[in-house]
Amino acid sequence: MTTTTRRRVLTKTEGRRQATPKERELIHLLANLGCSLARYGYKHATSKGEITAEERLRLAEWHYLRVQQIRRIERSLEPVGTLKRVYFKSELSPRTLKSLKLVWVEDDKEKVKRVDPVLDEVLSLALDRGDTLKQVFHIIELGDRTFSATPEKGKVPLWVQEWEESGYEVNFFPPSFPAWANIIDD
Repeated sequence: MTTTTRRRVLTKTEGRRQATPKERELIHLLANLGCSLARYGYKHATSKGEITAEERLRLAEWHYLRVQQIRRIERSLEPVGTLKRVYFKSELSPRTLKSLKLVWVEDDKEKVKRVDPVLDEVLSLALDRGDTLKQVFHIIELGDRTFSATPEKGKVPLWVQEWEESGYEVNFFPPSFPAWANIIDD
């Protein structure tokens, strides 16, 4: 009697994971932008000269808004900086923050800035929502996240606040965005 041994074939399957809410939002925005561009391309190809100037402007603004929203979520996936929290030895609660440090990378060097521990919540929110370093530094100066209808140094665009308040609704067009896009395009 002979016995034969069968070797087990190992299949290398890549582990699957659930997309995070931010990743899902990014996927949704990218798909939304892709569909809109394809629809516009088809409309443009089949009806030369029939798309009105207003419609073209509206589409340009809409596509520009999508790109801005996508950039914002990309930044929030890979934060521009991190907060290091130093606590008192005796207690580890948010109320006993001894100091707070903002850590970011600039010119391949890690930079650190001491921050008032009171700003912990505001800065955590700003970093989580994809604010830029300039906007974060502005928050440190003023002590709060400030918004502006038109581009201003360090201020977060007003359309961002409107979009956040809508619960990141993909089909929502922030009322303040057209004015903001106009200035950027000039």
